[in-house]
Amino acid sequence: MTRFVYSRSSILLLLSAALVLRLLSPTPARADDPVSITPSAGIENGGLAFGANLRYSFLPNLGAEIDGGYGESLCQNCQLSETTLTANLVYEIHPVPLLSFFIVAGGGVGLLALSSPDSGRTVLDLFDAGLGTSLRLTKNIGLTLEDRWFFPLSGQLPGVTGGNLTADRIFLGVSTSF
Repeated sequence: MTRFVYSRSSILLLLSAALVLRLLSPTPARADDPVSITPSAGIENGGLAFGANLRYSFLPNLGAEIDGGYGESLCQNCQLSETTLTANLVYEIHPVPLLSFFIVAGGGVGLLALSSPDSGRTVLDLFDAGLGTSLRLTKNIGLTLEDRWFFPLSGQLPGVTGGNLTADRIFLGVSTSF
């Protein structure tokens, strides 16, 4: 009969590997709270922004959301504001029960308004994509941190030649699930 002798370092290595594999393995979302509402505040291209989203998880790791937001971008000698309304698909992974990571992608419309030095206003079709994380604090309350990018599909803002109308919003929100 062969006897195996394990050193302390090999046991620690095995335990560490097991922990890493557990953290990386996706676990399904909680089925008892498929709907969440997340009001958020943050920054957009250096200016203030706020918004909210309504998310419905129709599969354990897949859901849909409606996202609305407003942000003011800091630009050289101008003030540009952007109001957006988008519909998105959301894919989540849950490495541990209290933590989730997600990616979103979708599209919608954006109302862009330039107020100085020239004024202009237009509605553009948008594509949006983002990523984030959510930490559950209680059964129904969580903190969400996300970064979302908005890209106009076509069109131009009157009075602006050239320039980049892409918005980058970084939000911190409090989500309520039910």
